[in-house]
Amino acid sequence: MKHVGIALSGGGVAGCAHLGVLYGLEKADISVGYIAGTSAGAIVASLYAYGYRPKHMIKLLPLINKELVDYDYASFVRAFIRRGMRVQGLAKGERLHSLIAEITRGARMTDLPLPVALIATDLKTARPVVFTSRPLLHPLSEADTVTDISVADAVVASCAIPVLFQPIHYRGRLLVDGGVIDNCPISAVKALGAKKTIAVKTRESAPLESSFDSLLAIVKRVMSITLNIQAKQQLKEADIVLQPEVAPDTLLDFTQTVACVKSGYRHVRERMEEIRRAMGAALEGATL
Repeated sequence: MKHVGIALSGGGVAGCAHLGVLYGLEKADISVGYIAGTSAGAIVASLYAYGYRPKHMIKLLPLINKELVDYDYASFVRAFIRRGMRVQGLAKGERLHSLIAEITRGARMTDLPLPVALIATDLKTARPVVFTSRPLLHPLSEADTVTDISVADAVVASCAIPVLFQPIHYRGRLLVDGGVIDNCPISAVKALGAKKTIAVKTRESAPLESSFDSLLAIVKRVMSITLNIQAKQQLKEADIVLQPEVAPDTLLDFTQTVACVKSGYRHVRERMEEIRRAMGAALEGATL
């Protein structure tokens, strides 16, 4: 029986490392029975739960490019011309929505065969919203659980980085990136039923150096600080934490997708003995 659960963090393009991690686990015959993700991790988690294997997702990497960031130039112009108009984010998120809807064939969360949870944040209530494929075995305190939503809607909400992407309006909620509250959803994957948990959070290979002379640079740095503060407490809940190294400032550097995948795979191979020990009895029957 599959008792292993994995929680995948956000991080933009750095999240491609999750593909390498999943591929490495699969090659070692470690089956993931539960999966949760935030932001970039939500993309990977949803596709994995839909049925895509890591090698299939790696083949989709060319679709993950700068064209996914659909800047809302029309709204900028209207806001400039008409005083009082407001712009809630630089990009609309419609292209990401179309991509996820296409490759999941318009599936809804309840259609996904694997237990999965995707995390977003409700700006109005300051509460996490957990999109799941089935009811949680252990309800999460101070969190709203939603199952009746399309996979594409859930993913885009989880990925709506404040300022960069416009918030998502959904049934009275105003949703943004889940990383604002829970960037590596270990508690969610446990609530799904996982007995042993792996947390995956990328880390930069060198200190970030920047003059912070643009809005995007400031947004990226603020997100980085917020997520690192969160991680100190949240990662303690996992049985093992994997932290593949990625190049600095990879949030929107789409030239780094393949390098991030390789980093994730290499990191898993290097720590395989630790992973097996941490998973313990959950890996009975797995080949060595």
